[in-house]
Amino acid sequence: MDAALIISGLSYLISSILYAHRFQRADEGQSKRNLALLLVGFAAQSVLLGILTYEAGTVPLTTQVLPTLCAWLVVIVYIYLEVSTAQQALGALIVPIVTLLHLLAIPDLYGTERVMPVEHSGGWFRLHVLAYILAYVAFAISCVSAVMYVMLLGEIQKKHLGYFYERLPSLDSLNQVNNRAATFGFILLTAGVGSSTVWAHQELDTVWVWGEPTVAPLLLTWVIYAGHLWARYMSGWQGRRAALLSIAGFTVVVLAFPVVGVFFSGVHPFGN
Repeated sequence: MDAALIISGLSYLISSILYAHRFQRADEGQSKRNLALLLVGFAAQSVLLGILTYEAGTVPLTTQVLPTLCAWLVVIVYIYLEVSTAQQALGALIVPIVTLLHLLAIPDLYGTERVMPVEHSGGWFRLHVLAYILAYVAFAISCVSAVMYVMLLGEIQKKHLGYFYERLPSLDSLNQVNNRAATFGFILLTAGVGSSTVWAHQELDTVWVWGEPTVAPLLLTWVIYAGHLWARYMSGWQGRRAALLSIAGFTVVVLAFPVVGVFFSGVHPFGN
């Protein structure tokens, strides 16, 4: 297990350097090598998480494992976007995030033979946690592409084609990444909301928990991204307006639990 932990960490660290170098030099020749090394890290990390899951008897959704699990999920979403759009510019920002998350878990996992399972169990609990984490990952990527879109559009509108124009994908490509990531995240967020409702019914004997201050922001996030996709597909919103919607939606995601949980209490663990 330690070998998989170190191999994945080194692979991600070198990948971060290579993706940053490719962005700085705009070297298309590095693309396949960068993705291959990222896949090596992902494979080693998959082995690590498989071992931890086998030893714990369930998916180990603990604070000890969550950083590397989040990193693993970020890689899944990013690889999908890179392969489907043939763009690596986002990797210069996203792969370092993956590396940081994974490295944060190494001190807690190195030398550990097994981790304790979480207090809650059951498929619906695991599904709602994993669905939310993966949705947040997709929304983060959507936000990153939206920020890049706004920066690149600013250069173009000012007719000052400089650093970002030379290195970032086209506005159409960034808009495509934003759209696909937001759509992917919304589907997962919807799955999370549904599985949360079922789990709440099983554990708390209630279906409606969305009035709780600690979980209501999730419903607000769902409404924002539903409006985001409706504006894109039904009203034809593209470009800057859609990018600003993605940035606003992710801002709500960031504030949803950590900030609200400090000031309110409720049935959700963040509120306890």
